[in-house]
Amino acid sequence: MNWNDLKTKFTSRKFLVAVAGIIGGIALLAAGNTTEGATMIATSVVAYLAAEGLIDMAAVKNAADEMDDSDYID
Repeated sequence: MNWNDLKTKFTSRKFLVAVAGIIGGIALLAAGNTTEGATMIATSVVAYLAAEGLIDMAAVKNAADEMDDSDYID
């Protein structure tokens, strides 16, 4: 993975929202709301991973469809 790919990932809205959720969760933890803070952090991480997984799944499906549609010799 090159620098442009990392820059794109770090500046994506999904990543920034996940980071904001983690920072909010840390703020809740610092304020004494341990259950809400931990839940917010975990939810942010899981939501980001699910969104990236869906994107990866769509990319693999598109690549497989292109392979099926291409004219290749066995």
